[in-house]
Amino acid sequence: MGNKKKLGLVPKLIIGIILGILIGSFMPDAVIRVFVTFSTLFSSFLKFVIPLMILAFVTMGIADLTQGAGKLLGITALLSYASTLIAGTTAFLVGINLFPHFISSEVIQSIGNPEDGMLSTYFQLQITPVMDVMAAVALAFILGLCISSMRGKEIGNACYDVLNEFSKIINKVLNTAIIPLLPFYIMGTFANMTVSGQTFVILSVLWKVFLVVIILHLLYLVVMFCISGTIGKRNPVSVLKNQIPAYLAAIGTQSIFSVLRIMEYVRKSAIL
Repeated sequence: MGNKKKLGLVPKLIIGIILGILIGSFMPDAVIRVFVTFSTLFSSFLKFVIPLMILAFVTMGIADLTQGAGKLLGITALLSYASTLIAGTTAFLVGINLFPHFISSEVIQSIGNPEDGMLSTYFQLQITPVMDVMAAVALAFILGLCISSMRGKEIGNACYDVLNEFSKIINKVLNTAIIPLLPFYIMGTFANMTVSGQTFVILSVLWKVFLVVIILHLLYLVVMFCISGTIGKRNPVSVLKNQIPAYLAAIGTQSIFSVLRIMEYVRKSAIL
């Protein structure tokens, strides 16, 4: 028997959106509130796990750099921050100049405050993150830099081994809980949006913004790989092809967060 081809995350998210719209359109409120309750609980769990993901993966990414590579480590950190500033500035400039054409005053007025018509959950469970995102980023850089430069010289392998196993635990949580449950989270979110009567208005904005995001992703990656390929004297096209699986996995996971950020942006615009 041949291996069955698994359905990717992005198609599952699309199916979740469709099912959410159908559930919100035809199911009674009592049933919809079950999905809304799950989405709310999952959102709280997700906010708890995200700083841990940053701490685990960023720390190990830096710590796994070869020992004695202090100069390389500094250059890597500098390039990372420079790339973040360039990408963030580009996104900001595109957003303030292009997005107002998508989110007009008429659209904002038609949306109003989507939360007004949404259903409440049966119960809520607040899971306070152990740290916020910026604290996780700062701690990850501190731990990663120190472990990379000190391991085998001033300290042993204990810290590295603990964080290495911690990253495997977080990776297990990501693959067995977060990613499989994301479509159900989306389904509950869109079911509640459908009840409020704002799904199609928000989607009319969402697909345009998300398309701009994807285009910016691709343009930025092409530019960065062309520069790095020229410096490293490697074919940027062949190197970029090797990153396609990683990019698809990243965009599949990040898409849900993009959806939530855009929805929040539209909601705040409507309130203001």
